Amino acid sequence: MNFKELVDVVAAETELPAGQVRKVSLAMLEKFAGLIDSHTNFVSPVITLTAVTTPAKPAAEGKPAVPERKFARMAIRPKKPAAPAAG
Repeated sequence: MNFKELVDVVAAETELPAGQVRKVSLAMLEKFAGLIDSHTNFVSPVITLTAVTTPAKPAAEGKPAVPERKFARMAIRPKKPAAPAAG
């Protein structure tokens, strides 16, 4: 799925204009990128993102140098079971 498809699906599900969904989605993605860059974890009711940085490695024995990489590991949070109805 690409970004446009995601925007279209969310717009259809929420009955919001696609332009508005696109703006909010881009803003959230920018915030996620900032969290990863600052090595800050993110927790929501649906997912958690754990920021990870792999150190740079210099070139050695014919292998090229590898730059530092920043990324996030995403985990789906388990849904909490519904509380039994009182009665």
